[in-house]
Amino acid sequence: MGEGLLDNGVDFQGLVLKHLNSLYNYALVLTRRPEDAEDLLQDVLVRGFQGFAGYDRTLSFKGWMFTIIKNAHIDRLRQQRRLPAEEPLWGGNGAEEPVLPMDNLLCSVPLAPEDILLRREAIEQVREAIRRLPHEMREVLELRDVEGLSYREIARIVNRPIGTVMSRLYRGRNLLRTCLIEAPRGANVAPRAPDQEMRAHDRL
Repeated sequence: MGEGLLDNGVDFQGLVLKHLNSLYNYALVLTRRPEDAEDLLQDVLVRGFQGFAGYDRTLSFKGWMFTIIKNAHIDRLRQQRRLPAEEPLWGGNGAEEPVLPMDNLLCSVPLAPEDILLRREAIEQVREAIRRLPHEMREVLELRDVEGLSYREIARIVNRPIGTVMSRLYRGRNLLRTCLIEAPRGANVAPRAPDQEMRAHDRL
């Protein structure tokens, strides 16, 4: 039994090291503060190791850990009594969030990374633009376009239907394109205050 526990520890450590950057970046997307992301990741690594014996090896380890990160983040917000209510991204007024069908061609439109490279955008600039998006958008963008998870994996992590994930992804990509296009034009313009940025996002 001791050898089995040791083997699990070695396997877990190897998988964590392989995906450490991705795990940290997702924690940062959720917390938006490096120190909070580091604290969250420490908690998650303990949880992950404790549950590793029950991990289904046929599933993606990264997706499994992302689910633990998401749940740990929610637990922390609840403990701190500041779990934010999800703000509607589609106008509100009691309307239901739009859900795109699986065969909708809009969902397959990529972020056009070749265009980003032609504009010589560094990956960190793209990540920074993602972090400026509303929470629901930046989360699915990070998981799909940066980490490469499937719609099904993302739906499991964020606990939403696949159609909802696809809708958020489509809207997030459009807003991200706008951010990346406008960033070079506004390079010499003083940055707007956070409340101004949020109002601008709301208008979009």
